[in-house]
Amino acid sequence: MAETATYWRSPVIEDWSQDQNEDPSRVSRQNPVSARLRPLRLAVVWIDWYAYHVARFEGLLAHPELAGRVAGVELVGGIGVHAGLKFREELPPHLPVETLLPQTGWHEAGKLHLSRLVWRHLTRLDPAAVLVPGYYTLPAIAAALWAKAHSRTSILMTESTAFDHRRVGWREAAKSLLIRTLFDAAVSGGSAHRRYLAQLGFPMDRVAERYDVVDNAALAAAAVEERAASCPETLDLPSQPFFLYVGRLAPEKNIETLLAAWLQFRREGGQWALVLVGDGPTLPALEATARASGFASEIVFAGLRSSRELPRFYARAGCFVLPSTREPWGLVVNEAMACGLPVLVSSQCGCAEDLVHEGQNGFTFVPASITILTERLRQIAELTPEARRAMGEASIQIISAYTPQQFGQEIARVLNESGAGAPSAATPDIQERP
Repeated sequence: MAETATYWRSPVIEDWSQDQNEDPSRVSRQNPVSARLRPLRLAVVWIDWYAYHVARFEGLLAHPELAGRVAGVELVGGIGVHAGLKFREELPPHLPVETLLPQTGWHEAGKLHLSRLVWRHLTRLDPAAVLVPGYYTLPAIAAALWAKAHSRTSILMTESTAFDHRRVGWREAAKSLLIRTLFDAAVSGGSAHRRYLAQLGFPMDRVAERYDVVDNAALAAAAVEERAASCPETLDLPSQPFFLYVGRLAPEKNIETLLAAWLQFRREGGQWALVLVGDGPTLPALEATARASGFASEIVFAGLRSSRELPRFYARAGCFVLPSTREPWGLVVNEAMACGLPVLVSSQCGCAEDLVHEGQNGFTFVPASITILTERLRQIAELTPEARRAMGEASIQIISAYTPQQFGQEIARVLNESGAGAPSAATPDIQERP
């Protein structure tokens, strides 16, 4: 019997809990605004919904042409693709989202079984279009195939770049054929992602942007509140400016190089501390290096934190650093910029080209070079407070072009151009059930 947590129901799927494959005892309370009379225009599928997905989804719901006509589908409610680390948080109860396997993690879920659930669920929802999370998992391919089989619009959500993995000719040819066959349109993060889609032969007139967004307004407001609240000492944070990293502690995040560069920066007389927020497989090695360095008291391992806790770190940092050797985008850079920070970003991060304006709001660097990163740390630390504030203001200005609302606008544009459930004057408005 499938385990399905329901945050939303509509008349289209009113009888779904009676399906022999579903368990009605797992159904949570109905959201009253879900009683829509208009056809569902869009279903959005993600594996496990982080705060990032919620922000994107809110951007869709806020668009006047999509309000009341969007449904969310979460595949699993347990640990997602990063084994051992659960980033998913409880979904806001007002969101029209349903979780297919709420008690199961991604690595435990049978992908064929999950694909069948996706197919059945989309059949019940009957959307005019489906936003599909990539092309590299069986459930995602099932969602795209459902759309093609039912003559609906399939939209690929992608963050892949030409440089984030080693590319092999025959695989690229197969991938090109796959995405051109399965998807009618795509939404990507930025310049590097669009170039890769063009390289794969995907039509550029069917590619939307602004996939990689966060809730800028909420983050900025929380950072302002944090700066006016408790002193950093009460939060076990350095009282002076510090360099901040937020994310998994994993090999591809390249924290070993950041730590080595920071230690060199300190040996050369630098005064800023280092705060690492996150958890992962490289934590023991990083802690051992810190203990042996002679600067252990100036390195804070803050552990894995919820999205609600992150503004307290952004608010008190002097600069954010993302040193990854492979990073599809880097949404933590969006977060740091929304909170008004200068940023140092590896050139291998998908966001670097679009979000880092050299010398204005930060700098990029080659992630393999400890020497270059040490110099970047020194450059930031030697700036006057006024110059750092100016960089932070530039970050805010740049990131203002990347919002959930703009993501909603891009998706609405793609849907209108494809004719997927376009609004009609004869279509009645959403009504609430008494």
